[in-house]
Amino acid sequence: MRNKTNLLGILNLTSDSFSDGGEFSEFSNAKNHIDEMISDGCRYIDIGAESTKPGFSDIASDIQIARILPVIKYLKTLSKDIRISIDTRSSLVADRCLKSGATMINDVSGTNHDNDMFKIIHNHNAEIILGHLPDEHKENKSINVSDILATLTDYFDQLILEAESYGIDRKKIIIDPSVCFGKSGDDNIKIIKNINYFVEKYKRVCLGVSNKRFSSKLFENIDDNELTIISSAISSFASYSGVEFLRVHDIEANFDAVEVSWKTFTS
Repeated sequence: MRNKTNLLGILNLTSDSFSDGGEFSEFSNAKNHIDEMISDGCRYIDIGAESTKPGFSDIASDIQIARILPVIKYLKTLSKDIRISIDTRSSLVADRCLKSGATMINDVSGTNHDNDMFKIIHNHNAEIILGHLPDEHKENKSINVSDILATLTDYFDQLILEAESYGIDRKKIIIDPSVCFGKSGDDNIKIIKNINYFVEKYKRVCLGVSNKRFSSKLFENIDDNELTIISSAISSFASYSGVEFLRVHDIEANFDAVEVSWKTFTS
């Protein structure tokens, strides 16, 4: 029997993220949000201090570290069951945070931004989520490929081989096809519809569609306050498909979606 899907609670310590920029940049607000997520059932917290929305600007590593470390320190005072993930493209940030208590790095660039990332992951025997961030994303454009599944397969196959060449255990690697990062609406839909393909091929998969308008055609008449409903529906489908991590903003709604999916399809 497969394991139940884990919710990876999003904590953005930025002023310009996709959907909650600035809301948790103050430590007191971040702390309150952490408490709420944990109360709602979250056991994995993904902390990011650099936005990767279209047109994003790089944030210096020392600034990211200064934002993240107080949050790690607070999390370490809580239950030992809470796992800490760091959303960063910087090996310097990854190294410092792993030394401070994080156990997972979520690199949306798939280490393409920083060639030292795999070395740091190996040194700490950490887990890593490998994303796919084409250059077109920064210009708010989409890659033009004939088959997004084949493109992502070639990309992840090569990336995993590179990771293994650094001595990283294959079991430590999680792939994220990165919906909405430099991809067209049709490609985003194809990724979601075929998420089971990635689960069967790579076993450990993370999916993030929370609060994202991944298709202009589908979301034409959807208000922002309805996005959580869409996210929860996809969370249920992804959980049924065997996705290991769902990166989400609203823990309560998605927790219920995963619970219903689990009880329905494993009973």
